[in-house]
Formats: sequence, C-alpha cells, structure tokens
Amino acid sequence: MNDLMSLQQALGHAFARESLLRVALTHRSAGEPHMERLEFLGDAVLGLAIASELFRRFPDADEGTLTRMRARLVSREILLRMAESWGIEGWLHVGEGERRRGRIQSRSIMANAVEAVIGAVYEDGGWDAARALVTRFWEPLIAGLDMDQLLDAKTRLQEWTQARGMGLPSYEVTDLGPGRHPRFRAVCRVQGRIMGEGVGERKKSAEFAASRQAWEALHAG
Repeated sequence: MNDLMSLQQALGHAFARESLLRVALTHRSAGEPHMERLEFLGDAVLGLAIASELFRRFPDADEGTLTRMRARLVSREILLRMAESWGIEGWLHVGEGERRRGRIQSRSIMANAVEAVIGAVYEDGGWDAARALVTRFWEPLIAGLDMDQLLDAKTRLQEWTQARGMGLPSYEVTDLGPGRHPRFRAVCRVQGRIMGEGVGERKKSAEFAASRQAWEALHAG
C-alpha cells in the first residue's frame, strides 16, 4: 500500500485526500481507522447512482422492474467482479488471519471494499465524481441487462400481447379447496382463447405458471 497511484488511475479518480482511500482499503482486522463507515456511505451512493441511471435509461420500466435491476447491479456477485477488475485485493490491508498464501480468505471483505472505495470517492470529490465512477464501470452491466429475466412472467406476457394489439391476457383461478395440493388451478386466455394452464399453492403462483405456458404457446405458434 505504498503507492496508490496505479489504483487511482484504474479508478479514474485522483484523490485530493489519499488518506480516504487508505481507510477504504483497511479492514477492521488491521486496526483503526477502517473501512466500515465508508462502506456504509458507499452502499448508499452506489444505490442512488444506479437508481438514477436506471430511471433515466428505462423510462417505461415500472418500480418493480427497476428494483430488480438495481438489486442485480449492486449484488455481491457484481461487487466481487468490480473488486477483481480494479485489482483491489492486492491493495487491501487486513489482519494476519484474513490473508493466507497471498489471498484474502473472506470474499465479503472484497465486496465491502468496493463500496468503501465508492464512499471514499464521494467524500473526496463529491457526487459528480462518485457518479462518474459508478457510471464508468457499471455501464456495460446496465447495457447487458436481460429484460426478459427481470420481468415476471405475467408482466412479460402482458407487454408482449399489448405490443401486438392483442389486448390484455385474462386469468381464471379455481380454488380446489383446503387440503388439495396444489390448491389453485389457473387458466390464461389471450383474445378469449385458452393459451396456458397452471397450478400452484397460491393464486399468484398458479397465474404465473399459466402465463409462462401461454408465453411458450404463443412463441411456438
């Protein structure tokens, strides 16, 4: 951790207060001051930056879809991917018990460090600097989002039928009674025709199953 210049170059942010970056890279096992407060801040900054970008990029997406997008983009898996791309493991200052054979044992430390670094950039350069950092590194991930995977089955079917002038799908759910497993059976109609059937322990799960079958039937035709 003697020279952080190459890390700053990788991040695209030159710190006016390099001490902030050093704190962001220090785990509590290595003593005080450590990353946890900056991690708290960075978590909020990352969430807001991602939410703002998604709100702008996907004007037709509803709240539920935006929420699923954001959850995907701030997940531990994505944070670990960022940690690897930044080469952050080699810069982390941890206690002896956390690093063995040159590797940090806990992957969560790596993910937390990414959030802490974002918090440090925010504290050092403000919102514009932090947002620029997030946008730069998360842009390819946002561009590669699979909307079909993010939409639930009913929403996906509804958007598909409406886009083709087929109107809204309709659902009929039958309660098979207490003690029946599954308890509910649903049929999905598109333009009056039964296109899918499904069962489930709840009404919604039965409707989702019917909508998935309808989707498959419409695409097979």
